Amino acid sequence: MSIASAADRPARVALVEDDAGMRQRIAHAVQGDAGLSLAFEAVTAQQILDWLPGHPVDVLLVDLGLPDRSGLEVIRAARRLQPDCAVMVITIFGDEANMVQAFEAGASGYLLKDGTERDLGLHIRSLRAGGSPMSPIIARQLLRRWQQAGGTAVPGGRGAAPASPA
Repeated sequence: MSIASAADRPARVALVEDDAGMRQRIAHAVQGDAGLSLAFEAVTAQQILDWLPGHPVDVLLVDLGLPDRSGLEVIRAARRLQPDCAVMVITIFGDEANMVQAFEAGASGYLLKDGTERDLGLHIRSLRAGGSPMSPIIARQLLRRWQQAGGTAVPGGRGAAPASPA
């Protein structure tokens, strides 16, 4: 009998969110997806940081505005404790400063809480598969930031994109 690969089993998901209603909605969305398994729900940064060392997860969902410390600290610690765990921010903070700090801390996805639950399973599976799900407004901010920094090259390419034929 062969051992199932990570891709053959549901993604193990942990969540840290202090708002009870939002935590319940996110947990419900995760539990309602056959490709996902909710491993743990935390209310505070300390709860998730105490739990993470002995419990490997595939995806960690992090709110930035936690009562005891910033979700950015959770992201940094999670990246140290579980380097293979993909981290996705789920927050109300759509400003550029929080977005940039979250990505610099090690997040690979960034979703705003408005409308999150409907497509959450898809976003988590995409993150686990190597994608970087983000709300459209966050993607626009990243693009604008890159363009303002003089990014005229095609990402991953060798120079400017060729002109399209008319």
